[in-house]
Amino acid sequence: MAYMKPIKKKNGITHWYSRIESVRWIQPKYISLETNSKTDARVRHAMVEKVEDEIKEGKCFEFPWQKDEGGKTTIKLISVLECLDEWLELKRNNTYPETLRTYMSSLKMFLVTLKKQGDTPLRNINTQSIENFKKVQLDKERSVCGINKDLRGVACYLKYALEKEYIKQLPKILKFKEPIKPPKYINERDWSKLMELDSLSDWWKDVFTLYRTSGMRRSEPINGYIDGNFLVVSAELSKTKRQLDIYLEDWQVDIVKKIHVARDEHLEKGSKMVTFKGKFSKTFKDALVEVGIYEKNITKFHCLRDTFAVIRYLETKDLYKVCKELNHTSIKTTEKYAVFSWRRLEQDFKVLVKTNEIVERETMERETRSHASFNPRLMN
Repeated sequence: MAYMKPIKKKNGITHWYSRIESVRWIQPKYISLETNSKTDARVRHAMVEKVEDEIKEGKCFEFPWQKDEGGKTTIKLISVLECLDEWLELKRNNTYPETLRTYMSSLKMFLVTLKKQGDTPLRNINTQSIENFKKVQLDKERSVCGINKDLRGVACYLKYALEKEYIKQLPKILKFKEPIKPPKYINERDWSKLMELDSLSDWWKDVFTLYRTSGMRRSEPINGYIDGNFLVVSAELSKTKRQLDIYLEDWQVDIVKKIHVARDEHLEKGSKMVTFKGKFSKTFKDALVEVGIYEKNITKFHCLRDTFAVIRYLETKDLYKVCKELNHTSIKTTEKYAVFSWRRLEQDFKVLVKTNEIVERETMERETRSHASFNPRLMN
C-alpha cells in the first residue's frame, strides 16, 4: 500500500512524496507530489494510489502536476536508459560479474548510436536501430565476433523489455555469420620458447604451467580454496553455477597456494580482484608477444585451457573424459577439440607422442612376459 512521506530539503522546506514498495524491487519508489501543502499532497497521493498496481508492474506515469499544461494522468514512455538501469539492477543479483561487465560495455556502445542516446523512448527502438548499430561498429573495423557479442547483450536487454511490456515486439537482430575457427593451442616448440624467456619470472612460469596441466579457467584457482588435493570452487563463483571439485597434484596445490598469497596481498593494498586477474592475461600476452606468437583476438590466456584439452584428447582418445576434466556441461562444447587431425597433433606434440609410445611398448612387454610365465598346470 502506498503512503505519503514528507522529506525535508536542504533549504528547510518539506516536500511530500508517495512511497511505493514492491517485492520485485530492492528499494522503494518515491514519486514527488511537488507540493509542501499536506492538503494538496493528499489529493495528489490519491491519484497515485489509483495506478499503484500498474506502477508495481513496471509502467511509468506522468501525473498532472508534472506537466506544465496540466491534464490527465497518462502513461509515460519509458526511456532506453530507464529500462537499462532497471535491467542491470536485476542482472547484478543473478549474473556473473564478468558477464555483467560485458553487458554494460555492449549496451554502452549501443546507446551511443542512438540519436538522443538514453533519452530515446524505448518503443522507438526498431530493426533499423539495430542495423545502424551494426554499421557503426563495422565502420570502426571491429571484428564480427565482437559485434555479435554486443548484439547478444542488446537482444537479452530487449527481451527483458518485451517481458515487461515496455515494447510490443522484439526487433529483428540478425547476427553476422562468424568464421568457424578451431581452438588455439600452444604447441611444444612455442611452449619451450615461453619457458626459456629470461624476462618471465619462475613464479609466472609455474602459474602458466599450472593452467596448461590442469585445464582450469583463469578465475578458478583464484576464486577457489584448497581442501587436501582438491581445489573447491563454490557454485556462486563457478561459471557453470555448480560447485567444482578439481583434483590437483601436490606440486599444483603448492602453486595455487602461492597464487592465493599473491591475491591476498593484492587485495590488502586496496586493489580490486579484477586487476589481479588482469595481470595473468597481460603477463601472458606480453610473453607471447616477446616470442613472436601473439595474434590479436586469437592467442589469449584461454589458450592454456585449450592446450590442456588437445593434449588430453591426444593422450586419452576419449572426448567424453576430456569433457569431464574440463567441467563442461555438454559434450557439444568439447567436440570443438575433435576437429584436429591426429597427425597434426602428433606433429605439434612429438615429445608427448614419443613418451606415450614408450609407455605403451613397456606395458605390452610386461603383459607379454606375464602371459609367457603363465602355467595353467599350476592352477588347482
